[in-house]
Amino acid sequence: MSCVRARFLHTEAFRLSAIYAAIFCVSVLAMGVVVLAIARDALEDQILQSSRTDIAAIARGYASDETDEAREVAQQLMGAPGASDFLLLQKNGKRIAGNLPRMAAQTGIVRLPAGGGHGDILGTGQWIAPGLYAFSGNGLEAMQGAISRILHTLSWLFAASLLLAGLGGLLVSRTFLHKSEAMAKACRAIMDGDMRARIPVRGTQDELDRLAATINEMLDRIAALMENLRQVTNDIAHDLRTPVSQLRQRLELARDGAAGDGQAALDAALARTDDILALFAALLRIAQIEGGARRAAFTTLELAPLLEQMREIFEAVAEGSGHRLHIAISPAPAIRGDRALLVQLLTNLTENAILHTPRGTSITLALGMEQDRATVQVSDDGPGVPAAEQAKLFRRLYRREASRTTPGYGLGLAMVEAIATLHGANVQASHAAEGGLAIVIGFPREA
Repeated sequence: MSCVRARFLHTEAFRLSAIYAAIFCVSVLAMGVVVLAIARDALEDQILQSSRTDIAAIARGYASDETDEAREVAQQLMGAPGASDFLLLQKNGKRIAGNLPRMAAQTGIVRLPAGGGHGDILGTGQWIAPGLYAFSGNGLEAMQGAISRILHTLSWLFAASLLLAGLGGLLVSRTFLHKSEAMAKACRAIMDGDMRARIPVRGTQDELDRLAATINEMLDRIAALMENLRQVTNDIAHDLRTPVSQLRQRLELARDGAAGDGQAALDAALARTDDILALFAALLRIAQIEGGARRAAFTTLELAPLLEQMREIFEAVAEGSGHRLHIAISPAPAIRGDRALLVQLLTNLTENAILHTPRGTSITLALGMEQDRATVQVSDDGPGVPAAEQAKLFRRLYRREASRTTPGYGLGLAMVEAIATLHGANVQASHAAEGGLAIVIGFPREA
């Protein structure tokens, strides 16, 4: 339990809560100082205003009947509830009225220290006549009591604010720690081999929820890559078993056979070795493309000349294999890309269509525009590919059983997808309008 409390204290949420609590407490203290100063000034102003009013009343009494009336007014004021303290002095220092001891005549705002049974007194002194001095004031005990009550209230507010800030920090830290623990638990489960583990999303749409959703998307991507890697491993083992076995047999023949036959066997063995090397070279090339290093060579390109280049390269090849190659070019926006890679993409698609369709098939390379994006479609009117297998065509080393007898290792369309992804394009396989297979690539328009 103590370990959990210590972890609360070390969470970023608790540290932020502590900072906000400190700022809030400093603000409350500053506000308290300002409130106390304003309250003190207001109470003192009230005392001084009352004393000025009393002196004005005494002065009016003196004006009507001089000293006797001034004394009478002072006595009446002293008898009122909550009366002020008074002192009337003649010029010779003789006290003629009031409840305060004699003192030196001071004019204006006067503060009298405690003494003679009185506490501190604040008031106003004034000569109301050439021979008569009047002072009126009030003790500061009531004001100090009010200030003390205000200070006591502010202290309780400060303590309550500090307590609420601390509890809020603990609550936020607990929530943050709970979510971070869920993330850590999912990551540990994945490290232990459970690729299906995901971070729970509570649907609050806060920053932690968005982070969890992003991490889950990343985990989905990693899981897909791991599955792809597993499939690649299986396919490599399957596809390399036959050539390696044949290589071993031919090498044995070269060792045991006659000179002429041995030379032929060695030639065949070298050819099979070249096939294996070409396979791994293609895998490395796909990895390099996916790494994104070729983006530095991107320039503005028109796709129409690339399709015309495909016509020049493959028209005779298609006729020689009994196929018909058509090029259809419509206006399309320019894109940014690597010319050599795009030629490789179109070459792979065209070769794939020629290689995997029967004689008499028509193959069409079409350039167009859809929703402000340039699109390239390579389609045929051959037997097509079942919908369940269309998504698998872009997997590395994936080959349909019907294609196992044809040359190749199932990397052509995988490289097409890698090049398309590098260019920010999407690639999709579907049924062609002519009934065969259509590969459509949508390129983003040049910015």
